Amino acid sequence: MKYTICFLTLFVISLGYLQSCSYDKGEIPQPKKSAPYQVVIKPIIQTYCYGQGGQNCHVAVSNVGAPGDFTTYAGLKEKVDNGSIQARVINLKDMPPPYSNGPTALSADDLESFKTWVNNGAQDN
Repeated sequence: MKYTICFLTLFVISLGYLQSCSYDKGEIPQPKKSAPYQVVIKPIIQTYCYGQGGQNCHVAVSNVGAPGDFTTYAGLKEKVDNGSIQARVINLKDMPPPYSNGPTALSADDLESFKTWVNNGAQDN
């Protein structure tokens, strides 16, 4: 009798546990896929970070003192890894600066693609 009560108790507890592990809110959300660097991210960088109209920003020889050469993956990845991209572009949203000869803000779609790429490890894919 004692073993029957113990068994029934464990059985009821395990049923409750199994039910609590189910996901009944529809489909399980999937993480956003990172945009391919060469196809999506590099054109974003070219549009917003290289400079326009005589401004040379994040290129090998900057004439405005912009730190980092984003014409190479390694140059951009260095700034992703040290947190400056996260801080300036994603958190503060102050890049490109208001004095830019080109666009002065990333479009919502470009910002989301860039943010997802950074958050997924900024892969050279």
